[in-house]
Amino acid sequence: MGKHIAVFGVGAVGGFVAGRLALAGEDVVLIDPWWQHIEYMKSNGIHLLGTDGEKVIPVKCMHIHEVQSLIRKPLDIAIICTKSYDTEWAATMLQQYLAPQGYVVSMQNGINEERVAGVVGWGKTVGCILSTIGVDCQKPGHILRIREPRGDKYTVFRVGEVHGRVTRRATELASILSAVDCSMVTTNLWGERWTKLTANSITHALLGATGYTNDEVFLKRGKPHRLGVRLAAEAIAVGRAQGYDVGTVLGINPDDWCAAAAGNSNALTSLQNGLVSWVSTLTEPSPSSMGRDVARGRRSEVDYTNGLVVAKGEEIGVPAPTHAVLSEIVRRIDRGELKASPSNLDGVDG
Repeated sequence: MGKHIAVFGVGAVGGFVAGRLALAGEDVVLIDPWWQHIEYMKSNGIHLLGTDGEKVIPVKCMHIHEVQSLIRKPLDIAIICTKSYDTEWAATMLQQYLAPQGYVVSMQNGINEERVAGVVGWGKTVGCILSTIGVDCQKPGHILRIREPRGDKYTVFRVGEVHGRVTRRATELASILSAVDCSMVTTNLWGERWTKLTANSITHALLGATGYTNDEVFLKRGKPHRLGVRLAAEAIAVGRAQGYDVGTVLGINPDDWCAAAAGNSNALTSLQNGLVSWVSTLTEPSPSSMGRDVARGRRSEVDYTNGLVVAKGEEIGVPAPTHAVLSEIVRRIDRGELKASPSNLDGVDG
């Protein structure tokens, strides 16, 4: 029998994943507090557009006040795709509707497994790193993918147990997610998490602070690019100091990021060539999820990406000053004290 799956938070990532699972015939329900989004999909289905082609998929949806009906059909898999600051309350809502062997999956930016486990327990917590999917929720019921499907070129979903062993449920979840894009089981959840955090932190605060798109960091050779290289090197240093096995970041060896930040011209050339290749699978520039949040007046996740690098670095005595400066700029934007602008970088050493 198939698994009963809920995706809680069906914006860009959650909506795309849930829509593709529904298309594959999975028993999935979409839950979100955005009333217009859910109401539209109840009547019209979810519209997936972009590099995977255009599809309109009928889906089962629930408003927050309807979640109580899950008591009649408990969840085998509950996937949280909310913003990181909503993790605990989402896990609390879902916990009471889990089947006896049910579990919660964090499919979010940042590193939220400990927050999930604090609610449901470590035994019911599974991680899933999602990388390079490239999606945007443009309006109610409409999600655009701007990155080419990766196929066998790169693994988008990396499912991992917190203890690092391969289990039946992790293998099963990876198989289910292969209907969305390429998927695998990892024995390096924490290293994979930090690798993804590093990739996010190269652009998140930088684009949130400035309003730029990622081509300013990846393709152009100005101050944003130099800051992006430094952000990567700082995050890699903090991750390695914690004992994590940091993998390739945007397809580029972490040693090249570190060497480039230290002034090695050969490493910088290799890194820049790698970024050109990385960007080639995007159909248009992206402001990152944080850039979109800032532009739309939403609270950012800066404390869970760049801010997390700073916090973990402080714990172990490895500074991340570029992350700290840019995180504070984005916090000021969140509080309404600043607006996103390239001029916000004027006082940043770069």
